[in-house]
Amino acid sequence: MRAVGAICVLGVLAWSSAAVAETELKNDGFVTNGTAGFQGGFHNNEIGASRFVAPAAGRQLLKVQLLFGGATAQRTITLKVWDDTAGGNAPGGELYTGDFQMTGSDSAMQEINLVVDNVIVPAQFRVGILMQCSVDPCGYPSIARDADGLNAPDKNYLMESSLGWQRSATFGLNGDWIIRAFITDGGGATSDGGVDAGVTGGACNGNAECPGGQFCDLANHACTFECRSAEDCGGGTCNSLGMCVGGGDRDASGCCRVESNGDVGVWVVLGVGVLLVIVRRRRS
Repeated sequence: MRAVGAICVLGVLAWSSAAVAETELKNDGFVTNGTAGFQGGFHNNEIGASRFVAPAAGRQLLKVQLLFGGATAQRTITLKVWDDTAGGNAPGGELYTGDFQMTGSDSAMQEINLVVDNVIVPAQFRVGILMQCSVDPCGYPSIARDADGLNAPDKNYLMESSLGWQRSATFGLNGDWIIRAFITDGGGATSDGGVDAGVTGGACNGNAECPGGQFCDLANHACTFECRSAEDCGGGTCNSLGMCVGGGDRDASGCCRVESNGDVGVWVVLGVGVLLVIVRRRRS
């Protein structure tokens, strides 16, 4: 199991290591200490999800923020990300899944950092929170809706156990899910949580279309890199395209494995904040 830090945000946050060039995507109108409605009617494995539209395909999903409360108990949720290019009720292929233990709060946005997971998203994607519980219904804590009406009916979804994927309005829910996605703003994230100014994360079909120090990941058609120095390559070397050459510490795909000590940067809280610890199971 790997522990990652999460912040319940009540003020302004900043990285101590580097400024993060990021774009926030959201559908809700919730403001700190504002009014929200928590949805306690979920059954086990049901999902509340938001559709997001990025400025361009190939951006990296850096983190997800959400309001999760109604009670201060702890609950394990599953964060899921899908390709939502088709725009139907049901999303497309799954891009990411991971379990996190969260502690409920009625006013503080909670944050899940995904930098080290290198989740590359298309221009339209969906982020969902799957509820895990042993009681029926799950009750609280749970995800929340804002209180200013349903402003984006085509971007708020619920996966219900009997009807499957439907717009949340189908179930009479009024309000937008308070789930937000943060993607790279034309830059790629480093393993310590900062953003490398030379990484665009832009779409590509070959190495020549990427900036210096990067290569084209043809599986995702996005510019990226594996290394910045030989220390990232397990005994190998780092070439001019940011690719590991030689060395034994490589994963099954041939890519260099960059280890992380779990410290994704030191947060400086410039307002009132509450530091939580979220425990995430490694994906199998």
